[in-house]
Amino acid sequence: MTTQPAPERRPIRSFVLREGRITEAQRRAFAGPWQRFGLNPAYRQPLDLTACFGNSRPVTLEIGFGNGEALLELAERHPERNWLGIEVHRPGVGHLLLRLDELGLDNVRVLRQDAMEVLRRHLADASLEAVQLFFPDPWHKKRHHKRRIVQPEFADLLARRLRPGGLVHMATDWEHYARHMLAVFDTAPEFRNLGGADGFAERGERPLTKFEQRGQRLGHGTWDLRFQRR
Repeated sequence: MTTQPAPERRPIRSFVLREGRITEAQRRAFAGPWQRFGLNPAYRQPLDLTACFGNSRPVTLEIGFGNGEALLELAERHPERNWLGIEVHRPGVGHLLLRLDELGLDNVRVLRQDAMEVLRRHLADASLEAVQLFFPDPWHKKRHHKRRIVQPEFADLLARRLRPGGLVHMATDWEHYARHMLAVFDTAPEFRNLGGADGFAERGERPLTKFEQRGQRLGHGTWDLRFQRR
């Protein structure tokens, strides 16, 4: 008698997929610019980032880039680096694809997938120079805290995918989430905190987005965290 293997346990997702309003131009971007900038990794196969970009420059990963505003500015500012962006929402991905095509930037590649699945299955160890996570969903209700992307598994995956000395830069406008991030990474032995006495860091090169400017007008604070892979 043969036994069937147990089905894989469905992981908890840190996002809810909502289509939102997508313009016709953004829709067309998936048939045009996506062919140049988009990546579709094979199931469980790590990406060959050197082949994806056509060079071996250091790669920074941005998780949840929204409409790509910060990613685009940093990619323009640093053409000597490669930038890999992950976002699940089609309007934001379409917006970034159109802007990349318009500007002719060739140092950005885009994934429309669950970031945790990409980290688990599609990135090789020590393949990243840096990871950025700006304003992820805070899942502010206590019963939803398990959905927050920043958890011990997340820190462990980043420790494996970053090269020694690699950097993690996170930012949030929810103080409770900021302290949660701080606790998770402060207890991860592979990382050291680059922040000040309170554990938090300066914004540094992180672009000030329209989202953040709107929050500041409403009186919201912002907390940045920087950690280095030992």
